[in-house]
Amino acid sequence: MNMCLTEKEKKTEHIKTNIKFFSAVGVGALIVLFFIFPYMQIIANTKNYILSGFDILTLPGVEIAGLDKTAIIKFSTYMKASVLLGAISPICGILFLIFKKFRFAGISFAICALTPLMSLINIANIKNQIIDLNISSNRLYIGFLWPFFLILIGGLICSVLSLWLRGGEKLAESVFFCFACVSVGSVLFVTLYMALSGIPAISEIGLFKFLFGTKWNPSKQVYGILPLILSSIFGAAGAIIVGVPIGILAAVFLSEVSSKKIASLIRPVVELLAGIPSVIYGFFGMLVIVPLIRNLFFDLTTLDGKPIIGDSLLAVIIVLAIMVLPTIISTAETSLRAVPISYREASLGLGATPTQTIFKVTVPAAKSGILSGVVLGVGRAIGETMAVIMVAGNIANMPELLGSVRLLTTGIAIDMAYSSGLFRQALFGIGLVLFVFIMIVNISFMLISKRGVQIDANS
Repeated sequence: MNMCLTEKEKKTEHIKTNIKFFSAVGVGALIVLFFIFPYMQIIANTKNYILSGFDILTLPGVEIAGLDKTAIIKFSTYMKASVLLGAISPICGILFLIFKKFRFAGISFAICALTPLMSLINIANIKNQIIDLNISSNRLYIGFLWPFFLILIGGLICSVLSLWLRGGEKLAESVFFCFACVSVGSVLFVTLYMALSGIPAISEIGLFKFLFGTKWNPSKQVYGILPLILSSIFGAAGAIIVGVPIGILAAVFLSEVSSKKIASLIRPVVELLAGIPSVIYGFFGMLVIVPLIRNLFFDLTTLDGKPIIGDSLLAVIIVLAIMVLPTIISTAETSLRAVPISYREASLGLGATPTQTIFKVTVPAAKSGILSGVVLGVGRAIGETMAVIMVAGNIANMPELLGSVRLLTTGIAIDMAYSSGLFRQALFGIGLVLFVFIMIVNISFMLISKRGVQIDANS
Protein backbone atom coordinates (compact mmCIF):
# COMPACT_ATOMS: atom_id res chain seq x y z
CA MET A 1 0.00 0.00 0.00
CA ASN A 2 2.85 2.34 0.92
CA MET A 3 4.63 1.46 -2.31
CA CYS A 4 1.49 2.22 -4.28
CA LEU A 5 1.08 5.53 -2.49
CA THR A 6 4.71 6.40 -3.13
CA GLU A 7 4.33 5.68 -6.81
CA LYS A 8 1.26 7.90 -6.96
CA GLU A 9 3.16 10.69 -5.23
CA LYS A 10 6.02 10.32 -7.68
CA LYS A 11 3.64 10.37 -10.61
CA THR A 12 1.84 13.43 -9.22
CA GLU A 13 5.13 15.19 -8.65
CA HIS A 14 6.24 14.36 -12.18
CA ILE A 15 3.01 15.81 -13.59
CA LYS A 16 3.47 18.99 -11.54
CA THR A 17 7.03 19.31 -12.77
CA ASN A 18 5.91 18.96 -16.39
CA ILE A 19 3.19 21.57 -15.86
CA LYS A 20 5.75 24.03 -14.43
CA PHE A 21 8.19 23.29 -17.25
CA PHE A 22 5.75 23.68 -20.13
CA SER A 23 4.10 26.71 -18.48
CA ALA A 24 7.45 28.47 -18.24
CA VAL A 25 8.35 27.57 -21.81
CA GLY A 26 4.94 28.66 -23.09
CA VAL A 27 4.91 32.00 -21.30
CA GLY A 28 8.53 32.57 -22.39
CA ALA A 29 7.54 31.98 -26.02
CA LEU A 30 4.66 34.45 -25.64
CA ILE A 31 7.07 37.05 -24.25
CA VAL A 32 9.17 36.76 -27.39
CA LEU A 33 6.05 37.27 -29.54
CA PHE A 34 5.01 40.33 -27.53
CA PHE A 35 7.76 42.34 -29.24
CA ILE A 36 5.87 42.36 -32.53
CA PHE A 37 2.79 43.87 -30.85
CA PRO A 38 2.25 47.57 -29.95
CA TYR A 39 4.82 48.38 -27.26
CA MET A 40 5.02 52.18 -26.95
CA GLN A 41 2.64 55.01 -27.76
CA ILE A 42 3.47 58.65 -28.56
CA ILE A 43 0.67 61.20 -28.94
CA ALA A 44 1.67 64.61 -30.31
CA ASN A 45 -1.15 67.04 -31.08
CA THR A 46 -3.81 64.91 -32.80
CA LYS A 47 -1.49 62.24 -34.20
CA ASN A 48 -1.00 58.89 -32.53
CA TYR A 49 2.23 56.95 -33.08
CA ILE A 50 2.19 53.25 -32.16
CA LEU A 51 5.54 51.45 -32.07
CA SER A 52 6.28 47.79 -31.47
CA GLY A 53 9.41 46.50 -29.82
CA PHE A 54 10.62 45.43 -33.25
CA ASP A 55 10.09 48.98 -34.57
CA ILE A 56 12.10 50.47 -31.70
CA LEU A 57 14.89 47.99 -32.36
CA THR A 58 15.10 48.43 -36.13
CA LEU A 59 14.05 52.03 -36.81
CA PRO A 60 16.43 54.95 -36.15
CA GLY A 61 13.55 57.00 -34.75
CA VAL A 62 10.06 58.26 -35.36
CA GLU A 63 8.98 61.35 -37.29
CA ILE A 64 6.93 63.61 -35.00
CA ALA A 65 4.74 66.30 -36.56
CA GLY A 66 4.39 69.50 -34.54
CA LEU A 67 2.22 72.54 -35.10
CA ASP A 68 4.87 74.30 -37.16
CA LYS A 69 7.42 71.67 -38.22
CA THR A 70 8.29 67.98 -38.30
CA ALA A 71 11.38 66.35 -36.81
CA ILE A 72 12.76 62.86 -36.25
CA ILE A 73 12.97 61.76 -32.62
CA LYS A 74 15.77 59.23 -32.33
CA PHE A 75 15.77 56.14 -30.14
CA SER A 76 18.82 56.02 -27.90
CA THR A 77 21.25 53.13 -28.03
CA TYR A 78 20.34 52.38 -24.43
CA MET A 79 16.66 51.95 -25.33
CA LYS A 80 17.46 49.72 -28.29
CA ALA A 81 19.73 47.64 -26.04
CA SER A 82 16.94 47.34 -23.45
CA VAL A 83 14.46 46.11 -26.04
CA LEU A 84 17.01 43.71 -27.56
CA LEU A 85 17.85 42.32 -24.12
CA GLY A 86 14.14 41.87 -23.46
CA ALA A 87 13.86 39.76 -26.63
CA ILE A 88 17.04 37.70 -26.18
CA SER A 89 16.75 36.92 -22.46
CA PRO A 90 13.49 34.87 -22.70
CA ILE A 91 14.98 32.90 -25.62
CA CYS A 92 18.00 32.14 -23.45
CA GLY A 93 15.65 31.21 -20.60
CA ILE A 94 13.81 28.72 -22.80
CA LEU A 95 17.09 27.14 -23.94
CA PHE A 96 18.28 26.88 -20.33
CA LEU A 97 15.00 25.16 -19.42
CA ILE A 98 15.40 22.64 -22.23
CA PHE A 99 18.93 21.81 -21.03
CA LYS A 100 17.67 21.70 -17.39
CA LYS A 101 19.75 24.66 -16.25
CA PHE A 102 16.90 25.95 -14.11
CA ARG A 103 18.89 28.52 -12.12
CA PHE A 104 20.21 30.22 -15.25
CA ALA A 105 16.74 30.08 -16.75
CA GLY A 106 15.33 31.88 -13.70
CA ILE A 107 18.02 34.55 -13.97
CA SER A 108 17.36 35.04 -17.68
CA PHE A 109 13.62 35.50 -17.17
CA ALA A 110 14.25 37.85 -14.24
CA ILE A 111 16.43 40.00 -16.52
CA CYS A 112 13.62 39.95 -19.07
CA ALA A 113 11.22 41.27 -16.42
CA LEU A 114 13.58 44.17 -15.71
CA THR A 115 13.92 45.33 -19.31
CA PRO A 116 10.57 47.21 -19.41
CA LEU A 117 11.67 49.20 -16.37
CA MET A 118 14.95 49.97 -18.12
CA SER A 119 12.98 51.31 -21.09
CA LEU A 120 11.09 53.73 -18.83
CA ILE A 121 14.25 55.81 -18.45
CA ASN A 122 14.04 56.82 -22.10
CA ILE A 123 10.72 58.64 -21.77
CA ALA A 124 12.56 61.66 -20.39
CA ASN A 125 15.08 61.41 -23.25
CA ILE A 126 12.32 61.49 -25.88
CA LYS A 127 10.56 64.43 -24.21
CA ASN A 128 13.84 66.33 -24.02
CA GLN A 129 14.42 65.79 -27.74
CA ILE A 130 10.97 67.18 -28.53
CA ILE A 131 11.68 70.22 -26.34
CA ASP A 132 15.18 70.74 -27.75
CA LEU A 133 13.95 70.58 -31.35
CA ASN A 134 11.25 73.18 -30.54
CA ILE A 135 8.44 70.99 -31.78
CA SER A 136 5.41 72.92 -30.62
CA SER A 137 2.56 70.72 -29.43
CA ASN A 138 -0.79 71.26 -27.77
CA ARG A 139 -0.75 67.72 -26.44
CA LEU A 140 2.16 65.41 -25.71
CA TYR A 141 1.84 61.95 -24.20
CA ILE A 142 4.37 59.13 -24.10
CA GLY A 143 3.44 55.81 -22.58
CA PHE A 144 3.74 52.05 -22.84
CA LEU A 145 1.01 49.60 -23.85
CA TRP A 146 -0.10 46.16 -22.70
CA PRO A 147 2.89 44.14 -24.04
CA PHE A 148 5.10 46.26 -21.79
CA PHE A 149 3.25 45.04 -18.70
CA LEU A 150 2.91 41.46 -19.94
CA ILE A 151 6.67 41.24 -20.45
CA LEU A 152 7.18 42.47 -16.90
CA ILE A 153 4.61 40.10 -15.34
CA GLY A 154 5.41 37.17 -17.64
CA GLY A 155 9.13 37.44 -16.93
CA LEU A 156 8.50 37.27 -13.18
CA ILE A 157 6.15 34.27 -13.58
CA CYS A 158 8.66 32.40 -15.74
CA SER A 159 11.46 33.17 -13.32
CA VAL A 160 9.50 31.76 -10.38
CA LEU A 161 8.44 28.65 -12.33
CA SER A 162 12.02 28.01 -13.46
CA LEU A 163 13.41 28.28 -9.95
CA TRP A 164 10.53 26.19 -8.59
CA LEU A 165 11.64 23.31 -10.82
CA ARG A 166 14.70 23.02 -8.57
CA GLY A 167 12.45 22.32 -5.57
CA GLY A 168 10.57 24.31 -2.94
CA GLU A 169 13.60 24.91 -0.73
CA LYS A 170 15.71 26.10 -3.63
CA LEU A 171 12.90 28.42 -4.68
CA ALA A 172 12.78 29.94 -1.20
CA GLU A 173 16.55 30.42 -1.20
CA SER A 174 16.41 32.04 -4.62
CA VAL A 175 13.60 34.39 -3.55
CA PHE A 176 15.59 35.45 -0.49
CA PHE A 177 18.63 35.98 -2.66
CA CYS A 178 16.64 38.09 -5.14
CA PHE A 179 15.34 40.35 -2.41
CA ALA A 180 18.85 40.67 -1.02
CA CYS A 181 20.00 41.76 -4.47
CA VAL A 182 17.34 44.46 -4.73
CA SER A 183 19.49 46.96 -2.83
CA VAL A 184 22.52 46.21 -5.00
CA GLY A 185 20.41 46.38 -8.13
CA SER A 186 18.94 49.71 -7.06
CA VAL A 187 22.41 51.19 -6.65
CA LEU A 188 23.51 49.85 -10.02
CA PHE A 189 20.31 51.11 -11.66
CA VAL A 190 20.72 54.61 -10.23
CA THR A 191 24.42 54.61 -11.13
CA LEU A 192 23.68 53.60 -14.70
CA TYR A 193 20.92 56.19 -15.03
CA MET A 194 23.07 59.03 -13.67
CA ALA A 195 26.00 58.03 -15.87
CA LEU A 196 23.88 57.88 -19.04
CA SER A 197 22.23 61.21 -18.19
CA GLY A 198 25.27 63.15 -17.05
CA ILE A 199 28.20 61.96 -19.16
CA PRO A 200 26.94 63.42 -22.51
CA ALA A 201 26.81 66.95 -21.06
CA ILE A 202 30.20 66.62 -19.38
CA SER A 203 31.68 65.35 -22.64
CA GLU A 204 30.22 68.23 -24.64
CA ILE A 205 31.23 70.93 -22.15
CA GLY A 206 34.59 69.39 -21.35
CA LEU A 207 35.49 67.65 -18.11
CA PHE A 208 38.03 70.26 -16.99
CA LYS A 209 35.81 73.23 -17.88
CA PHE A 210 32.84 71.60 -16.15
CA LEU A 211 34.57 70.62 -12.92
CA PHE A 212 37.02 73.49 -12.56
CA GLY A 213 35.22 76.37 -14.25
CA THR A 214 34.49 79.20 -11.82
CA LYS A 215 31.53 80.70 -13.67
CA TRP A 216 28.00 79.33 -13.85
CA ASN A 217 25.95 81.31 -16.39
CA PRO A 218 23.56 79.14 -18.43
CA SER A 219 22.28 82.14 -20.41
CA LYS A 220 25.77 82.45 -21.93
CA GLN A 221 26.34 78.68 -22.17
CA VAL A 222 28.94 78.80 -19.39
CA TYR A 223 28.80 75.78 -17.11
CA GLY A 224 31.53 75.75 -14.48
CA ILE A 225 30.55 74.08 -11.19
CA LEU A 226 33.67 74.57 -9.07
CA PRO A 227 31.86 77.14 -6.85
CA LEU A 228 29.03 74.66 -6.32
CA ILE A 229 31.43 71.81 -5.51
CA LEU A 230 33.47 73.85 -3.02
CA SER A 231 30.35 75.27 -1.39
CA SER A 232 28.96 71.75 -0.89
CA ILE A 233 32.26 70.51 0.52
CA PHE A 234 32.69 73.45 2.90
CA GLY A 235 29.04 73.35 3.95
CA ALA A 236 29.10 69.62 4.73
CA ALA A 237 32.54 69.80 6.37
CA GLY A 238 31.50 72.74 8.54
CA ALA A 239 28.31 70.97 9.59
CA ILE A 240 30.26 67.86 10.55
CA ILE A 241 32.93 69.86 12.43
CA VAL A 242 30.20 71.55 14.46
CA GLY A 243 27.72 68.69 14.71
CA VAL A 244 29.91 65.64 15.37
CA PRO A 245 31.43 66.78 18.72
CA ILE A 246 28.04 67.97 19.96
CA GLY A 247 26.33 64.78 18.81
CA ILE A 248 28.92 62.42 20.31
CA LEU A 249 29.03 64.26 23.63
CA ALA A 250 25.23 64.30 23.78
CA ALA A 251 25.20 60.55 23.11
CA VAL A 252 27.80 60.01 25.85
CA PHE A 253 25.63 61.98 28.25
CA LEU A 254 22.50 59.97 27.43
CA SER A 255 24.17 56.55 27.61
CA GLU A 256 26.84 57.01 30.30
CA VAL A 257 26.16 60.01 32.54
CA SER A 258 22.49 60.95 32.81
CA SER A 259 19.93 59.20 34.97
CA LYS A 260 17.22 57.13 33.34
CA LYS A 261 14.62 59.79 34.13
CA ILE A 262 16.55 62.60 32.45
CA ALA A 263 17.47 60.39 29.49
CA SER A 264 13.81 59.45 29.03
CA LEU A 265 13.00 63.15 28.73
CA ILE A 266 15.83 64.08 26.35
CA ARG A 267 15.66 61.07 24.04
CA PRO A 268 12.15 61.83 22.68
CA VAL A 269 13.30 65.38 21.91
CA VAL A 270 16.21 64.02 19.86
CA GLU A 271 13.86 61.66 18.03
CA LEU A 272 11.53 64.59 17.37
CA LEU A 273 14.40 66.48 15.74
CA ALA A 274 14.84 63.57 13.31
CA GLY A 275 11.18 63.74 12.33
CA ILE A 276 10.96 67.48 11.67
CA PRO A 277 10.59 68.21 7.91
CA SER A 278 13.57 69.93 6.33
CA VAL A 279 11.41 72.88 5.26
CA ILE A 280 10.81 73.66 8.94
CA TYR A 281 14.56 73.82 9.50
CA GLY A 282 14.69 76.12 6.49
CA PHE A 283 12.03 78.40 8.00
CA PHE A 284 13.95 78.49 11.27
CA GLY A 285 17.16 79.35 9.46
CA MET A 286 15.51 81.99 7.30
CA LEU A 287 13.66 83.72 10.17
CA VAL A 288 16.19 83.32 13.00
CA ILE A 289 19.71 82.45 11.83
CA VAL A 290 19.86 84.65 8.72
CA PRO A 291 18.69 87.84 10.52
CA LEU A 292 21.04 87.04 13.41
CA ILE A 293 24.04 86.80 11.07
CA ARG A 294 22.97 89.98 9.28
CA ASN A 295 22.69 91.90 12.58
CA LEU A 296 25.95 90.57 13.99
CA PHE A 297 28.01 91.41 10.91
CA PHE A 298 26.09 94.41 9.57
CA ASP A 299 29.21 96.60 9.47
CA LEU A 300 31.22 94.09 7.37
CA THR A 301 31.26 93.36 3.65
CA THR A 302 32.18 90.37 1.54
CA LEU A 303 35.47 90.18 -0.34
CA ASP A 304 33.87 91.74 -3.43
CA GLY A 305 32.48 94.65 -1.41
CA LYS A 306 28.87 93.49 -1.12
CA PRO A 307 27.00 93.98 2.17
CA ILE A 308 26.30 91.03 4.47
CA ILE A 309 22.67 90.00 3.93
CA GLY A 310 22.67 86.94 6.20
CA ASP A 311 22.06 84.34 3.47
CA SER A 312 25.46 82.76 3.58
CA LEU A 313 27.65 79.71 3.92
CA LEU A 314 27.67 80.24 7.68
CA ALA A 315 23.87 79.97 7.79
CA VAL A 316 24.08 76.77 5.74
CA ILE A 317 26.62 75.28 8.16
CA ILE A 318 24.53 76.11 11.24
CA VAL A 319 21.31 74.71 9.76
CA LEU A 320 22.99 71.53 8.52
CA ALA A 321 24.77 71.05 11.86
CA ILE A 322 21.40 71.11 13.62
CA MET A 323 19.91 68.71 11.08
CA VAL A 324 22.64 66.05 11.42
CA LEU A 325 22.49 66.03 15.22
CA PRO A 326 19.65 63.52 15.69
CA THR A 327 21.24 61.02 13.29
CA ILE A 328 24.62 61.19 15.01
CA ILE A 329 23.18 61.17 18.53
CA SER A 330 20.87 58.20 17.97
CA THR A 331 23.47 56.06 16.19
CA ALA A 332 26.26 56.91 18.64
CA GLU A 333 24.06 56.25 21.69
CA THR A 334 23.01 52.87 20.33
CA SER A 335 26.66 51.95 19.73
CA LEU A 336 27.72 53.09 23.19
CA ARG A 337 24.96 51.07 24.84
CA ALA A 338 26.09 48.00 22.89
CA VAL A 339 29.54 48.07 24.56
CA PRO A 340 29.63 45.21 27.13
CA ILE A 341 29.37 46.34 30.75
CA SER A 342 32.42 44.19 31.54
CA TYR A 343 34.61 46.72 29.65
CA ARG A 344 33.52 49.49 31.99
CA GLU A 345 33.84 47.34 35.10
CA ALA A 346 37.34 46.22 34.15
CA SER A 347 38.45 49.81 33.54
CA LEU A 348 37.00 51.04 36.83
CA GLY A 349 38.52 48.05 38.63
CA LEU A 350 41.96 49.06 37.37
CA GLY A 351 41.56 52.49 38.96
CA ALA A 352 40.38 54.59 36.03
CA THR A 353 37.89 57.35 36.72
CA PRO A 354 34.43 57.28 35.06
CA THR A 355 35.48 60.03 32.65
CA GLN A 356 38.67 58.18 31.72
CA THR A 357 36.63 55.01 31.20
CA ILE A 358 34.27 56.81 28.85
CA PHE A 359 36.95 58.31 26.60
CA LYS A 360 39.60 55.58 26.88
CA VAL A 361 37.41 52.47 26.78
CA THR A 362 33.75 52.97 25.91
CA VAL A 363 34.01 55.47 23.05
CA PRO A 364 36.92 53.63 21.32
CA ALA A 365 35.01 50.35 21.62
CA ALA A 366 31.96 51.94 19.96
CA LYS A 367 33.86 53.90 17.30
CA SER A 368 32.65 51.72 14.43
CA GLY A 369 29.02 52.52 15.17
CA ILE A 370 29.83 56.17 15.86
CA LEU A 371 31.58 56.39 12.50
CA SER A 372 28.47 54.94 10.85
CA GLY A 373 26.45 57.77 12.39
CA VAL A 374 28.96 60.28 11.06
CA VAL A 375 28.66 58.76 7.56
CA LEU A 376 24.87 59.07 7.71
CA GLY A 377 25.25 62.65 8.91
CA VAL A 378 27.60 63.48 6.04
CA GLY A 379 25.14 61.96 3.58
CA ARG A 380 22.30 64.08 4.91
CA ALA A 381 24.44 67.22 4.99
CA ILE A 382 25.58 66.79 1.39
CA GLY A 383 22.19 65.77 0.05
CA GLU A 384 19.99 68.32 1.85
CA THR A 385 18.16 70.67 -0.49
CA MET A 386 15.07 72.45 0.80
CA ALA A 387 16.51 73.89 4.00
CA VAL A 388 19.68 74.98 2.19
CA ILE A 389 17.74 76.78 -0.55
CA MET A 390 16.10 78.99 2.08
CA VAL A 391 19.34 80.19 3.73
CA ALA A 392 22.15 79.96 1.14
CA GLY A 393 21.34 82.94 -1.09
CA ASN A 394 21.64 80.68 -4.15
CA ILE A 395 24.24 82.70 -6.05
CA ALA A 396 27.05 80.70 -7.66
CA ASN A 397 29.93 82.53 -5.95
CA MET A 398 33.19 81.06 -4.81
CA PRO A 399 32.54 80.07 -1.18
CA GLU A 400 32.98 82.72 1.47
CA LEU A 401 31.82 82.25 5.06
CA LEU A 402 29.56 85.31 5.09
CA GLY A 403 28.78 85.40 1.37
CA SER A 404 25.90 83.90 -0.59
CA VAL A 405 26.58 80.50 -2.12
CA ARG A 406 24.93 77.86 -4.23
CA LEU A 407 25.38 74.15 -3.48
CA LEU A 408 25.17 71.23 -5.89
CA THR A 409 21.76 70.15 -4.63
CA THR A 410 20.25 73.63 -4.73
CA GLY A 411 21.60 74.22 -8.23
CA ILE A 412 19.67 71.20 -9.50
CA ALA A 413 16.47 72.00 -7.60
CA ILE A 414 16.29 75.66 -8.65
CA ASP A 415 17.02 75.27 -12.36
CA MET A 416 15.51 71.89 -13.30
CA ALA A 417 11.94 73.17 -13.77
CA TYR A 418 12.71 75.51 -16.68
CA SER A 419 15.92 74.06 -18.13
CA SER A 420 16.26 72.48 -21.55
CA GLY A 421 18.90 71.29 -23.97
CA LEU A 422 22.49 71.45 -22.82
CA PHE A 423 21.42 73.38 -19.71
CA ARG A 424 19.26 70.47 -18.58
CA GLN A 425 21.97 67.95 -19.40
CA ALA A 426 24.44 70.01 -17.36
CA LEU A 427 22.13 69.67 -14.37
CA PHE A 428 22.23 65.91 -14.81
CA GLY A 429 26.01 66.29 -14.90
CA ILE A 430 25.84 68.07 -11.53
CA GLY A 431 23.76 65.17 -10.23
CA LEU A 432 26.39 62.72 -11.44
CA VAL A 433 29.16 64.68 -9.73
CA LEU A 434 27.11 64.80 -6.51
CA PHE A 435 26.44 61.07 -6.73
CA VAL A 436 30.12 60.24 -7.27
CA PHE A 437 31.11 62.60 -4.46
CA ILE A 438 28.78 60.90 -1.96
CA MET A 439 30.00 57.46 -3.07
CA ILE A 440 33.62 58.52 -2.53
CA VAL A 441 32.81 59.82 0.95
CA ASN A 442 30.97 56.62 1.93
CA ILE A 443 33.70 54.34 0.58
CA SER A 444 36.38 56.41 2.33
CA PHE A 445 34.61 56.16 5.68
CA MET A 446 34.10 52.43 5.11
CA LEU A 447 37.81 51.88 4.48
CA ILE A 448 38.75 53.98 7.50
CA SER A 449 36.35 51.97 9.66
CA LYS A 450 37.72 48.62 8.44
CA ARG A 451 41.28 49.80 8.98
CA GLY A 452 40.40 50.82 12.53
CA VAL A 453 38.86 47.42 13.24
CA GLN A 454 41.95 45.63 11.86
CA ILE A 455 44.27 47.76 14.01
CA ASP A 456 42.20 46.94 17.11
CA ALA A 457 42.27 43.24 16.27
CA ASN A 458 46.05 43.25 15.78
CA SER A 459 46.66 45.14 19.01
